[in-house]
Amino acid sequence: MRYIKRPENSEAPQSFKKWLKKRPFAKYSNFGNTRIKNELKNSLVVRQGYLCCYCESRIFAQTSHIEHIEPQFGGASEKTLEFSNMAASCIKEPKNQNGKPAFTAESALHCGHARGTHTVASPYDPLCERLFEYSFSGEIRPNSALTNPAEKELAVNSIGYLKLNVPSLIVARKIAITESIKLYLKGTKPEKILGKLNNKLIPFWSAAKFAINELLRRKAQKS
Repeated sequence: MRYIKRPENSEAPQSFKKWLKKRPFAKYSNFGNTRIKNELKNSLVVRQGYLCCYCESRIFAQTSHIEHIEPQFGGASEKTLEFSNMAASCIKEPKNQNGKPAFTAESALHCGHARGTHTVASPYDPLCERLFEYSFSGEIRPNSALTNPAEKELAVNSIGYLKLNVPSLIVARKIAITESIKLYLKGTKPEKILGKLNNKLIPFWSAAKFAINELLRRKAQKS
Protein backbone atom coordinates (compact mmCIF):
# COMPACT_ATOMS: atom_id res chain seq x y z
CA MET A 1 0.00 0.00 0.00
CA ARG A 2 1.41 3.35 -1.04
CA TYR A 3 1.37 6.32 1.32
CA ILE A 4 -0.64 9.22 -0.08
CA LYS A 5 -0.55 12.64 1.51
CA ARG A 6 -3.97 13.36 2.97
CA PRO A 7 -5.79 15.98 0.90
CA GLU A 8 -6.82 19.25 2.49
CA ASN A 9 -10.50 20.19 2.40
CA SER A 10 -9.41 23.39 0.66
CA GLU A 11 -8.06 21.31 -2.26
CA ALA A 12 -11.52 20.02 -3.22
CA PRO A 13 -12.86 21.05 -6.65
CA GLN A 14 -14.58 24.45 -6.64
CA SER A 15 -17.82 22.90 -7.88
CA PHE A 16 -17.94 20.63 -4.83
CA LYS A 17 -17.11 23.46 -2.41
CA LYS A 18 -19.90 25.60 -3.88
CA TRP A 19 -22.36 22.70 -3.62
CA LEU A 20 -21.34 22.09 -0.01
CA LYS A 21 -21.55 25.76 0.94
CA LYS A 22 -25.22 25.79 -0.04
CA ARG A 23 -25.87 22.61 1.97
CA PRO A 24 -23.89 22.92 5.24
CA PHE A 25 -25.81 20.11 6.95
CA ALA A 26 -25.83 17.64 4.05
CA LYS A 27 -24.56 14.07 4.26
CA TYR A 28 -22.93 12.03 1.52
CA SER A 29 -26.23 10.21 1.03
CA ASN A 30 -27.67 13.56 -0.15
CA PHE A 31 -24.88 13.99 -2.69
CA GLY A 32 -26.66 13.04 -5.88
CA ASN A 33 -25.11 15.47 -8.36
CA THR A 34 -23.43 13.15 -10.84
CA ARG A 35 -21.39 15.84 -12.59
CA ILE A 36 -19.90 17.25 -9.40
CA LYS A 37 -19.35 13.79 -7.94
CA ASN A 38 -17.41 12.79 -11.06
CA GLU A 39 -15.29 15.95 -10.81
CA LEU A 40 -14.63 15.16 -7.17
CA LYS A 41 -13.72 11.56 -7.92
CA ASN A 42 -11.50 12.53 -10.84
CA SER A 43 -9.53 14.94 -8.66
CA LEU A 44 -8.85 12.08 -6.23
CA VAL A 45 -7.87 9.70 -9.03
CA VAL A 46 -5.37 12.21 -10.46
CA ARG A 47 -3.72 13.01 -7.12
CA GLN A 48 -3.32 9.25 -6.50
CA GLY A 49 -1.48 8.73 -9.78
CA TYR A 50 -4.45 6.83 -11.22
CA LEU A 51 -4.03 3.99 -8.70
CA CYS A 52 -6.55 2.53 -6.27
CA CYS A 53 -5.83 3.79 -2.76
CA TYR A 54 -5.71 0.20 -1.46
CA CYS A 55 -4.62 -2.38 -4.05
CA GLU A 56 -2.93 0.09 -6.45
CA SER A 57 -4.56 -1.28 -9.58
CA ARG A 58 -5.06 1.19 -12.43
CA ILE A 59 -8.20 3.29 -12.05
CA PHE A 60 -9.97 6.12 -13.82
CA ALA A 61 -12.96 8.15 -12.72
CA GLN A 62 -15.19 5.82 -14.76
CA THR A 63 -13.86 2.67 -13.07
CA SER A 64 -13.67 3.73 -9.44
CA HIS A 65 -15.74 4.91 -6.51
CA ILE A 66 -15.25 7.42 -3.72
CA GLU A 67 -14.01 5.67 -0.60
CA HIS A 68 -14.36 7.11 2.90
CA ILE A 69 -11.22 6.52 4.98
CA GLU A 70 -13.33 6.88 8.12
CA PRO A 71 -16.38 4.78 7.18
CA GLN A 72 -19.73 6.50 6.82
CA PHE A 73 -21.29 4.25 9.47
CA GLY A 74 -24.68 4.64 7.83
CA GLY A 75 -24.36 8.41 7.81
CA ALA A 76 -23.41 8.68 11.48
CA SER A 77 -19.89 9.89 10.65
CA GLU A 78 -19.37 13.64 10.67
CA LYS A 79 -16.79 13.30 7.88
CA THR A 80 -18.90 11.92 5.04
CA LEU A 81 -18.49 15.11 2.99
CA GLU A 82 -14.98 16.06 4.03
CA PHE A 83 -12.61 15.93 1.11
CA SER A 84 -9.80 15.06 3.52
CA ASN A 85 -11.64 11.83 4.35
CA MET A 86 -12.11 10.75 0.74
CA ALA A 87 -9.99 8.62 -1.57
CA ALA A 88 -10.55 6.83 -4.86
CA SER A 89 -10.88 3.06 -4.70
CA CYS A 90 -11.16 0.59 -7.57
CA ILE A 91 -14.41 -0.79 -8.98
CA LYS A 92 -17.28 1.50 -9.81
CA GLU A 93 -20.53 1.09 -7.93
CA PRO A 94 -22.35 -1.43 -10.14
CA LYS A 95 -26.13 -1.37 -10.01
CA ASN A 96 -28.67 -3.99 -10.91
CA GLN A 97 -31.99 -3.28 -12.57
CA ASN A 98 -33.45 -2.19 -9.23
CA GLY A 99 -30.72 0.40 -8.75
CA LYS A 100 -29.13 -1.51 -5.88
CA PRO A 101 -25.46 -2.54 -5.64
CA ALA A 102 -24.86 -5.77 -7.52
CA PHE A 103 -21.77 -7.84 -6.89
CA THR A 104 -21.52 -11.30 -8.36
CA ALA A 105 -17.97 -12.35 -9.19
CA GLU A 106 -15.61 -12.98 -6.29
CA SER A 107 -12.86 -11.07 -8.08
CA ALA A 108 -15.10 -7.99 -8.20
CA LEU A 109 -15.40 -7.76 -4.44
CA HIS A 110 -12.27 -6.26 -2.92
CA CYS A 111 -10.82 -3.02 -1.58
CA GLY A 112 -13.40 -0.37 -0.61
CA HIS A 113 -16.41 -2.46 -1.58
CA ALA A 114 -15.23 -5.37 0.56
CA ARG A 115 -14.09 -3.40 3.59
CA GLY A 116 -17.40 -2.39 5.11
CA THR A 117 -16.74 -0.60 8.41
CA HIS A 118 -13.74 -2.72 9.43
CA THR A 119 -10.55 -1.02 10.55
CA VAL A 120 -7.83 -1.29 7.93
CA ALA A 121 -4.55 0.44 7.18
CA SER A 122 -5.06 3.97 5.90
CA PRO A 123 -3.25 5.05 2.73
CA TYR A 124 -3.10 8.48 4.40
CA ASP A 125 -0.94 7.11 7.23
CA PRO A 126 2.81 6.72 6.47
CA LEU A 127 2.69 3.49 8.50
CA CYS A 128 0.92 1.75 5.60
CA GLU A 129 4.11 1.52 3.55
CA ARG A 130 5.97 -0.64 6.06
CA LEU A 131 3.11 -2.94 7.02
CA PHE A 132 3.38 -5.14 3.94
CA GLU A 133 5.77 -7.08 1.76
CA TYR A 134 5.24 -8.93 -1.51
CA SER A 135 6.17 -12.25 -3.08
CA PHE A 136 7.43 -12.49 -6.65
CA SER A 137 4.36 -14.63 -7.30
CA GLY A 138 2.13 -11.62 -6.64
CA GLU A 139 0.89 -12.10 -3.09
CA ILE A 140 0.82 -9.36 -0.50
CA ARG A 141 1.83 -10.40 3.04
CA PRO A 142 2.36 -8.79 6.45
CA ASN A 143 5.91 -7.47 6.63
CA SER A 144 8.03 -10.21 8.21
CA ALA A 145 10.07 -7.51 9.99
CA LEU A 146 7.11 -6.26 12.02
CA THR A 147 7.55 -6.70 15.79
CA ASN A 148 4.65 -4.64 17.11
CA PRO A 149 1.65 -6.98 17.71
CA ALA A 150 -0.85 -4.21 16.91
CA GLU A 151 0.86 -3.50 13.59
CA LYS A 152 0.95 -7.20 12.72
CA GLU A 153 -2.76 -7.48 13.45
CA LEU A 154 -3.52 -4.39 11.37
CA ALA A 155 -1.57 -5.81 8.43
CA VAL A 156 -3.31 -9.19 8.64
CA ASN A 157 -6.75 -7.61 9.00
CA SER A 158 -6.15 -5.17 6.15
CA ILE A 159 -5.24 -7.96 3.75
CA GLY A 160 -8.23 -9.98 4.89
CA TYR A 161 -10.92 -7.29 5.03
CA LEU A 162 -9.81 -5.63 1.79
CA LYS A 163 -9.38 -9.05 0.12
CA LEU A 164 -6.07 -7.99 -1.36
CA ASN A 165 -5.17 -11.56 -2.33
CA VAL A 166 -8.13 -12.45 -4.51
CA PRO A 167 -6.87 -14.36 -7.60
CA SER A 168 -7.35 -11.45 -10.00
CA LEU A 169 -5.16 -9.15 -7.90
CA ILE A 170 -2.44 -11.78 -7.40
CA VAL A 171 -2.19 -12.36 -11.16
CA ALA A 172 -2.17 -8.65 -12.00
CA ARG A 173 0.37 -7.93 -9.25
CA LYS A 174 2.66 -10.69 -10.52
CA ILE A 175 2.52 -9.25 -14.04
CA ALA A 176 3.37 -5.78 -12.73
CA ILE A 177 6.31 -7.15 -10.74
CA THR A 178 7.60 -9.14 -13.73
CA GLU A 179 7.39 -6.18 -16.10
CA SER A 180 9.13 -3.89 -13.61
CA ILE A 181 11.95 -6.39 -13.17
CA LYS A 182 12.34 -6.68 -16.94
CA LEU A 183 12.68 -2.91 -17.22
CA TYR A 184 15.24 -2.85 -14.42
CA LEU A 185 17.30 -5.66 -15.93
CA LYS A 186 17.31 -3.82 -19.26
CA GLY A 187 18.95 -0.86 -17.52
CA THR A 188 16.01 1.40 -16.70
CA LYS A 189 16.69 3.27 -13.49
CA PRO A 190 14.37 2.49 -10.54
CA GLU A 191 13.39 6.14 -10.16
CA LYS A 192 12.16 6.16 -13.76
CA ILE A 193 10.23 2.91 -13.36
CA LEU A 194 8.57 4.19 -10.21
CA GLY A 195 8.12 7.76 -11.40
CA LYS A 196 5.06 9.28 -13.04
CA LEU A 197 4.44 9.25 -16.77
CA ASN A 198 1.63 11.57 -17.87
CA ASN A 199 0.67 11.91 -14.19
CA LYS A 200 0.27 8.13 -13.90
CA LEU A 201 2.22 5.76 -11.67
CA ILE A 202 2.73 2.15 -12.70
CA PRO A 203 0.03 -0.22 -11.40
CA PHE A 204 0.89 -2.03 -8.17
CA TRP A 205 3.60 0.53 -7.47
CA SER A 206 4.44 -0.78 -3.99
CA ALA A 207 4.89 -4.35 -5.21
CA ALA A 208 7.14 -3.19 -8.03
CA LYS A 209 9.18 -1.08 -5.62
CA PHE A 210 9.53 -3.99 -3.21
CA ALA A 211 10.70 -6.32 -6.00
CA ILE A 212 13.26 -3.84 -7.34
CA ASN A 213 14.57 -3.12 -3.84
CA GLU A 214 14.91 -6.87 -3.26
CA LEU A 215 16.98 -7.20 -6.43
CA LEU A 216 19.16 -4.29 -5.33
CA ARG A 217 19.61 -5.90 -1.90
CA ARG A 218 20.68 -9.22 -3.43
CA LYS A 219 23.05 -7.42 -5.80
CA ALA A 220 24.64 -5.59 -2.86
CA GLN A 221 25.11 -8.86 -0.97
CA LYS A 222 27.00 -10.41 -3.90
CA SER A 223 29.34 -7.45 -4.32
